[in-house]
Amino acid sequence: MIDAEHACPACLRRAHLIGHLAPRIADLLRRRSRPVGLLALGEEELIAAVAGTNAPAARSFVERFREDHARQRLREAEIAAVCRHRGAYPRSLLDLSDPPAVLYARGQRTRLRTLADEPVATVVGARRGSPYALDVARGLGRGLAAASVTVVSGLALGVDAAAHRGALDAGDRAVAVLACGVDVPYPRANRPLYRQIAQRGLVVSELPPGVPPLRWTFPARNRIMAALAGISVVVEAQEGSGSLITSTYASDIGRQVGAVPGRVTSSMATGSNRLLREGAAVIRGVDDVLDELFGVGGWTPNEDGPAIERPDGLEPELHSVLDAIEAGHGTDAIADATGMPAQAVRASLGRLELMGLVARSGLASYARRFD
Repeated sequence: MIDAEHACPACLRRAHLIGHLAPRIADLLRRRSRPVGLLALGEEELIAAVAGTNAPAARSFVERFREDHARQRLREAEIAAVCRHRGAYPRSLLDLSDPPAVLYARGQRTRLRTLADEPVATVVGARRGSPYALDVARGLGRGLAAASVTVVSGLALGVDAAAHRGALDAGDRAVAVLACGVDVPYPRANRPLYRQIAQRGLVVSELPPGVPPLRWTFPARNRIMAALAGISVVVEAQEGSGSLITSTYASDIGRQVGAVPGRVTSSMATGSNRLLREGAAVIRGVDDVLDELFGVGGWTPNEDGPAIERPDGLEPELHSVLDAIEAGHGTDAIADATGMPAQAVRASLGRLELMGLVARSGLASYARRFD
């Protein structure tokens, strides 16, 4: 079991120092939000660069830091802490020039091993995403999770939240990376979603419990999202969007970047469309993400392939959804036709797609794949 003991004393102290200095870092950066280089500094260098006249107080904080008290607080809050010197730490984060000293986690702690050992995709986009973007993001989250790919996002409003919800539709492979302590649900509007992810998936942060979000902590969070994943997918983003910071971090460390095509006349998609012009992978659906993660030709089914017969022993719920698709019902009407909750319908669609029995025939519609 991964717990508070999986962070060594030096890393635990450094993480708490960053939390202590977080407001000073915000004052230092002001309009320049990305903490370029700062988080790679050693403790004394960081204090000298950030604390200014408060340097003596920061040094006193380091000297007075009580490891046993910090671990006890983590245990009481049911928060795990793993540092870069432990096997459960996702090694992909070490590709960063400034990897988190500690990764704090709340939720299903086995997911830390998943982040370290299994395929991961990050899905990000606009906080005020269009209905098109939210539909695509939820579909990507659901389909990727159904394909046993962990889905990472930032719990922000809009596209991030839609991707999380899609991953929860299909199981428990939702991971939220916060720009604050893992015990600080932010934004408040997403508190119910935070609770779902903490119960069924995983919430992580490099900041100690109790640290509030600050301007610089969001781009710092984005570098973690980029490093955790084999690919970062931008669903919809304006120029200057924080989602583009994630794609920049991903490119800087050699990760794949994908973008969902948006309307060329839409200001909401100017940033994501520019990524496509600059060579980002075109993401039209789950299969494109899987192709980028595993290699073209490494994923089936292909909707142009041979028809597949209905297998014996198919669960009644899956039969009902197949029957509704064959009857010509669109995705939105399947719940009414089957009497199933919308969440159960989405999960069934993801499973049927993986089994090769249905294929997407549009943004939010499916077609049967047998004669």
